[in-house]
Amino acid sequence: MISCLTGHSSRVFALLLLVTLPFAAPAIAFADSLSGRVTDPMDRAVAGARVIVLRGPTVAGMATTDNEGRFGPVALAPDKYDVIVSAPGLRLPATSVTIVQGASQAVTLKLALAAVSDSVVVSAAQVETLASRVTDSVTVISRRTLDDQQIIGVADALRLVPGYNVVASGGTGAITSVFPRGGESDYTAVLVDGIVQNTFGGGFDAAHLPVAGVERIEAVRGPQSALFGSGAIGGIVHVITESGGPLRGTALFEGGGYGTTAGSGSVTGSNGAFTFGGNLDWLATDGDTSTRESVGGPVSNDDYERVVGAGSLAWSDRPSRRLRVDASLGRNEKGYPGPYGSDPAGTFFGLDTVSRGANTNGAIGISALFHGGGRLVHQAQTNWTDGTLDSESSFGPFFNQTRRLTARYQLDAERSRVGLSGGIEWLREEAQSTFITGASFQEIPVTRNATGLFVEARPALGARAFVNLGLRVERIERSALEADGFSRPAFDSQAIWSANPKVAVAWFARPNDAPDAAVGWTKLRAGAGTGIKSPTAFDIAFTDNPDLKPERSRSLDVGIEQALAASRLVVDATWFHNNYDDLIVTLGSALSGASRYLSDNIANARAQGLEFGASWRPVSAVAVRGGWTWLDTEVLGVDNLPSRAPTPYAVGQPLVRRPESAGSLDVTWSDRRATVFLSLNGRGSMLDLEPGFAASLFETPGYVVTTIGGALQVHRTMAIVARLSNAFDRQYEETLGFPARGRSASIGLRVTYGR
Repeated sequence: MISCLTGHSSRVFALLLLVTLPFAAPAIAFADSLSGRVTDPMDRAVAGARVIVLRGPTVAGMATTDNEGRFGPVALAPDKYDVIVSAPGLRLPATSVTIVQGASQAVTLKLALAAVSDSVVVSAAQVETLASRVTDSVTVISRRTLDDQQIIGVADALRLVPGYNVVASGGTGAITSVFPRGGESDYTAVLVDGIVQNTFGGGFDAAHLPVAGVERIEAVRGPQSALFGSGAIGGIVHVITESGGPLRGTALFEGGGYGTTAGSGSVTGSNGAFTFGGNLDWLATDGDTSTRESVGGPVSNDDYERVVGAGSLAWSDRPSRRLRVDASLGRNEKGYPGPYGSDPAGTFFGLDTVSRGANTNGAIGISALFHGGGRLVHQAQTNWTDGTLDSESSFGPFFNQTRRLTARYQLDAERSRVGLSGGIEWLREEAQSTFITGASFQEIPVTRNATGLFVEARPALGARAFVNLGLRVERIERSALEADGFSRPAFDSQAIWSANPKVAVAWFARPNDAPDAAVGWTKLRAGAGTGIKSPTAFDIAFTDNPDLKPERSRSLDVGIEQALAASRLVVDATWFHNNYDDLIVTLGSALSGASRYLSDNIANARAQGLEFGASWRPVSAVAVRGGWTWLDTEVLGVDNLPSRAPTPYAVGQPLVRRPESAGSLDVTWSDRRATVFLSLNGRGSMLDLEPGFAASLFETPGYVVTTIGGALQVHRTMAIVARLSNAFDRQYEETLGFPARGRSASIGLRVTYGR
């Protein structure tokens, strides 16, 4: 059965298409410009390819090919440039072109088959950088991968990334945490088009972020506080939405098991100096309604619904200046039936039929870029976000809100083979909650201001070595806070300074040679840096300690990437080591001698491991990708009491929800009419908290889940899509006590207009 969006949502999407159809305007010719055509190994046009023009290490311009494989004109100043093309399963080594004053240059770019295509990355440095030249551990998940694997949420996309462990507390819409390289679940900064999505103190529930209208997802591992300040202590996930290019619209309508119906749509295009993009996502499911012995009947209160819309509009009449506005608004609601699965301590007290939560999130961002004299580039950005949680439980209603305002200025300068960036970023964030109260039991906000001064140098040591040197100095000020009438005394304002450096280097030990080389390029990487994460609102509100400091990390990693078989096989491996210090814990009687406060920055932990990845394209129709992570974590003793650890840990135990091994494997076959995929995802056993009261630790078994599916093109604009999730009906729990979904089938219709 094929289901549709609600009538209102369908009308919204149809209106988006109708409004944007008139924007299909002819391109404007430029005298100093580059244009051309992109073809595959069989000389067929490649539509939707991204053409990237580089001047030294800097991205000077980009364009997208149309249905005939043509692109441009791209206006460029007279100079020498390198041209790279990004297209799924295809690759072009850097091609040199020269733009002459008053003349246009036309080129034909013939791509070769490859396991990995190059792309622009915006999250590993202060400026746009080619993925092949990035000095950090970065995974880029393309729109093609999202479509081929029929991924509907960012959380499921992150399961493909080595080093990130994604843990859901139940089925669709359940609280979903991301643990980066053994770090905590609030150690990853999550951004959408440069706008931070985390709550006050770093928390992020990955269950509600869809992939409608997403161009790519960039996942950077390792501390990135030198770039993004507090919160990017363990890594960055940056979601980039589609915008501009030839006019294109897509829509997906599907329905399936567990009473699930879903729809999404997006539209992108350009008209002269304007580019735009917009997307809408809607999903509803009954959740688990199976009969369970533990609850004495059918499960209830597991339903979920979300609606998310976003859009962008940009103006740029020349490459030297651009203005862009991004906006988004979403709401989701979920029932929480409680831990009705495994009950190792015998604490289950019945199904929760009351608890529900509704999140409302809004954001708007304005950014501007313009070039000054002498290859100087000025960038400015301001963002505002508001996230609210309204929930209900047997204890009554609960309210929680985070508001954030940021402003940023950055100056970029390219000098010879050294790129330089510097700037300032200001942040004000406020958290408010039902349980954060003052002396008269009234709700009071917790507010924090942060000012970051940053500088970054990107020297290129010849054509084969790239360096990134970064430093960010942060001043974090918590505002004064009145006493709560219980344990918290009045706090004066508090200011803390923190400096976070980063150094990373990449070297092509074997250069990026001819595409037919049996043993291709070899890239070596190494990096080190520090990260910080400021206390959460509840850390601040429920303590008598006025001097809580940020949690900290010290990390290093070493990696290698190797291309084989004419670049049809690319393998990579990375070793990493993280030390986590100044972790905030509640003391209790067991640690009463470690500090005079109720909570303090006294806990410590470490994590180290290996990440492996491989991409293989034996023929043009087949793509294979896999990843595996081995992780070793250890709870260390607290400051002043090295033989003791925070309850319920013991020194030497692994951290909870960090499995020793985890991995994924995806195989896709596709041609012009059909796509078939097989996906495996799983982990080994891990330590987890007892689900009733989290007072003790238990081992939870590992699992492997299989998903199969495909798409059949029935018309040039329409395809039938279908998938079977958890195909072998594996009974498992990602989080102890919270059953995951069993086997579920879905079928739908995908409609595409344009390229």
